Order: sequence, then C-alpha cells, then structure tokens
Amino acid sequence: MARERFQCSICSREIAHPGVECPYCRAQAAIAEGATPRILIAVFAAMAAVFALTSLYTQSFKSLRSGRGEAHYVRASALLAQGLYEQAIREFRDALGFAREEPEYRLGLAQALFRAGRYSEAEAYLGQLRGADPTSGIVNLLLARLAAADGRVDEAVSHFRTAIRGQWEDGDAQRRLALRFELVQLLLDHDRRQQLTAELLDLEETLPDHRPTRHRVASLMLRVGLFGRASGLYRSLLYDDPADRVALLGRGDAEFELGNYLTARTQYNRAQALRRDGRTQQRVDLCNQILLLDPTRRGITLAERFRRSKVLLERARSALLACHNPAGDALVGPVPPPPGTLGEEIEAAERALTDPRARASVESVEANTGLAERIWSHVPQICGDEVPSDTPLLGVMAKLAR
Repeated sequence: MARERFQCSICSREIAHPGVECPYCRAQAAIAEGATPRILIAVFAAMAAVFALTSLYTQSFKSLRSGRGEAHYVRASALLAQGLYEQAIREFRDALGFAREEPEYRLGLAQALFRAGRYSEAEAYLGQLRGADPTSGIVNLLLARLAAADGRVDEAVSHFRTAIRGQWEDGDAQRRLALRFELVQLLLDHDRRQQLTAELLDLEETLPDHRPTRHRVASLMLRVGLFGRASGLYRSLLYDDPADRVALLGRGDAEFELGNYLTARTQYNRAQALRRDGRTQQRVDLCNQILLLDPTRRGITLAERFRRSKVLLERARSALLACHNPAGDALVGPVPPPPGTLGEEIEAAERALTDPRARASVESVEANTGLAERIWSHVPQICGDEVPSDTPLLGVMAKLAR
C-alpha cells in the first residue's frame, strides 16, 4: 500500500505530515533573518560612495567649465575696452559656450555687437535680457540707443526714461544726469518740443548745486523758448556770482525775448562792463532803439507817446507795403490791390498820419498803436518767409503782441 505524501503550503516541498514545520522554509527564514541587515548596509554604503564620487566629479567638471568661461569673459572684456569688437564677440561667444545662461556674458556680447554695428543681433540679446530684468539700467540704455539710431524716437524715449529710473550697479546720480542730457539731445534733434519742455522742467526740479550743469540747463531752456525759466535760473546763478558774464548775457537774451528790453539792456551793460565785445554792444544798441520806439513805455509824456505811435504806425505801414510790392517804383504797371482788409487799414493809416487835426491824447495813441498792430497781423500772409528788416519794429510789435 502506497504511503500518503504531504506538501508544504508555502514552498510545495514534501513534509512528513500535516502540521509539521517545513525544514526548507525554516532554513530560508534563518538565512534571511541573519543576512538582510548586513546586505542592506553594504548596498547603501556602496550607493553612498558612488553618489559622492559622482558629485565630486560633477562639481569638478562644473568648476572647470566655469573657470574656462570666466577666462574667456575676462579676455573678451579687455578686447572690448580696446575697441577690438569682432575679437571680443568671439571671446564672449566662447564664454557663453561654458555658461550659456550667465547674464554678464550675454550683456557683454550684446555690448560688443552694438559697438560693432551689428544692431539686429545686439537687440535680440538685449530683448532677452530685458525680459529677465525689465528695470536694468544698462540694458534699457542700449535699447534706447539702438532705437534712436533706427529712428524709433518714441521707443527710444521710453527706454531712456526707464534707464534713468532703472537699476544701476553703482547707483551713480551723475550717470542718471548724463542720461537725462542724452535724452534731451535726442528730443532736440527730432524737434519734440512738447516732450523736451516737460523733460527740461522735470530736470530743473532735480538740478544739483553744480554751476556748469545749471548753466547748461539754462542755455537749453533759452534755446527751446522757456525764457522765463531760463531767466530765473540765470538770476540764481548771478545771485551767487554777480560777475558771471555768461549768466549776464544769458539773462539778457531771455529778458529780450520776453520783451523786457530795459532789463535786457541792464544785463548787457553789466556784461560789457566786465569785458566788451561787438555782439553785446549791438544788443545794447538794439534795446535802445526799441525803447525809443515803444509808445507804451512808462515814464514818457503823452506828447512823446503820441509821436512814437505815429512813427510806429508809419514803419508798420511801410514794412507791409514793401512786402506787398518789393519792386517799389521800379514796378511796371499798376500795383495789385492789398488782400482782405489790409487795403482799408493802409488807407486808415495814411489818414491818421496826415490828419492836421490829430492831437496828442490817450485815445489817439491807442488808435494809432491798435491800427499798427492790425496792419502788422498781415505779415505772415503778405511777407511769408521774408521777415521785414526793421529790427526795432520787430521788437516793439513782439512786445505788443504779448
């Protein structure tokens, strides 16, 4: 009779009878219980050693690449300073080969490309840098100059303003002031008068206590027609140094343009007392001629005001007739009639100038002066670009128009 066979429920090996522990499973359990901690420790130790070696190698590799990149960058910067732009470009590119995302290397390459005249490439790099740091002063400055060179004035102005208020490593106030003047020059070059006026007024508010800079701003204000501001700035310069001849002449010019011919003459005479020159003497003489012609000047008698009003009317009439008929007596044929109301005003002027009954009075002075102004209002239409050569008359009419 065959013997009955029993199997281990775990490993399926034969056992003596049910309920008896399987000797094979017992042996395997003993091996696992004694060997597992030692094996795990050995495995982890080996893994840690491999990781340490890998980290050391990676760090060494990165350090080597960083050093090589830095060496290329130093050489590139030196070449850029020497004006060897193409060589600098190659070195900057080599530096980026070792550290592609290094901002300093990318900025250096952009600067070299800009100075080499490779504007489109420079702008591409600068655009990426600005995307990473929109407030970077140097990046916005280079973008401003690129836009200005390409005629994109509005874009250049925007970048200049960001550069002025942007982040600079040294935070130098003098640098920001220099950028303001660069922006002002750009606006001058493109005749952006409204923006230029706003920029100069803003610049005036932050002016340092530095005479050359204040002189420069006053001169720019005079140039763009901010005569009152220019005069005030020159006046403050003269308060600190009454013998500043440049400030005296500048204030004289500003007051002349404002129609303050007496004040202008005073400034010119003070400048002449310091050192005489022909141009300033001509300005003094012109102020005298205007002051002698002006019927509205204070301190003169009514009779003198009346006489001056008649002289003013006659000179205005003669100037317009000269524009209307430049040939004068040499004209062959009839003189064409003056346009619009000018003919009636010319006739009224002739009556006022020849009326033997006219007497000095406030009313007659105002009538003559008003008629002279109405006749003079036709100058742009009749004379065009040919401005009448009667400079004292121009000065008086400019004052009356204010």
